[in-house]
Amino acid sequence: MEHTQLSFYFDVLCPYAWRTSLWIRDVARQRPVAITWKQFSLALVNKADPTGDFHRKDLTLGRLFVGAERLGGNAAVDRLYLALGDAIHGYQMDPMHEDVMRDALLRAGLPDFLREAVLDDDTTEQEYRASHAEGVAKGGFGVPTLVFDGSDKGYFGPVIEPVPTGEAAVELWDFTSWAAQQPYLWEFKRDRQGRKLASQPATDVVEAAEMEVDACAWVPGRRGNA
Repeated sequence: MEHTQLSFYFDVLCPYAWRTSLWIRDVARQRPVAITWKQFSLALVNKADPTGDFHRKDLTLGRLFVGAERLGGNAAVDRLYLALGDAIHGYQMDPMHEDVMRDALLRAGLPDFLREAVLDDDTTEQEYRASHAEGVAKGGFGVPTLVFDGSDKGYFGPVIEPVPTGEAAVELWDFTSWAAQQPYLWEFKRDRQGRKLASQPATDVVEAAEMEVDACAWVPGRRGNA
């Protein structure tokens, strides 16, 4: 069966994108869906103060994913998103804390020096901004934004809580993929006023991985071969 190619724009700090990412992973285990993880910056789209903590955190983490992609391709981005997202949204940890970031990198099979490497390389910020600009050009204004293969426009959502799994996850996928093909369907939304998000740990088990990349392979300004 032919795979559905899907670009998933996310910002690791967004709790809604995190939940949708857990859902789409469950879908991909049941249906032939190939996910390409793409960067989108909430700091940039919201014009956050460039000297503020949120802007600094957002761009640092975004550049970290650029580094992961260079070293290990889309699979490394997937593993890092799962590890960092679990720390942030599952256990309310600060991803900027040295121990939290080191643990997430090691769980993703990435070298623990990656933060320093990406911050020392200006091209990682350029790539992060370029990915964000690509998402905006496809109509993205927030995350999660899904872009189906063959489409020049993305779709915001679905925003979900709690995360559907199993048959319910597939039912939502069928509706989402159908809705994305309807040219007349622009918005379908429910009031969520007063609804608060609880902690959402990863629905997959996050375990420390073997180092899956060559820790000496980092070359500034160049993507890896993976």
